[in-house]
Amino acid sequence: MFCVIHCILRYFYAVKSNMGTMKMKIFFCLLSLYGFLSMNTIAAVFNILVVNTEIVLSVNDRPFIKPQGAGQEPRSIPMDVPFSAFLNDDYSIDLEFYQSIGEIEIVISQNGDVVYSSTENIDSPILRKVQLQKGLVGDFLLEIKGLDGAYAFGRFTIH
Repeated sequence: MFCVIHCILRYFYAVKSNMGTMKMKIFFCLLSLYGFLSMNTIAAVFNILVVNTEIVLSVNDRPFIKPQGAGQEPRSIPMDVPFSAFLNDDYSIDLEFYQSIGEIEIVISQNGDVVYSSTENIDSPILRKVQLQKGLVGDFLLEIKGLDGAYAFGRFTIH
C-alpha cells in the first residue's frame, strides 16, 4: 500500500514540475472518472448479490423473555424485537435471532392455511433458515410466538 501511495505522489510531483496545468487537469479528470466507474461497478455487483427483502415485524406489548441463568444477565437496553426476518429469492426466510429468547413457535400461513410450522429453542444468537415449498406465490403471514404471550408478526409477498 505504501509503495502505491509513494508512486502516485512521485507521479504527481513529476506532472506538476514537467507538464503544463492542462495535462495535469486531464490526468485528474481521468483518475476521478476511473474512481467513479470502479465504485459503481462494485455497487452494481453488490446489488446483484443481495437478493433478500426484509420482512417488517410488529409486536404486541408482551416482550420476548430472555431466559435467566449463567451468562444470561438482562440487557441494559431491551430490544422490542430481538430478531429480524428476510425473504430470499430461493423461497427461504432467514430468521436472525440476536439473543436467547427461549422456546418459540414459528408459523407461516397463507389465507389461514399453515404452510410451515416449527417449535424452536433459541438459546443463543443464531441464524435459522426456513425453507418454503418451491412454487408458492401470494401473500403470507409470518408469526413468531414466545412464552408468556409474546408475539411478533410480519406480512410478505412471494411473486
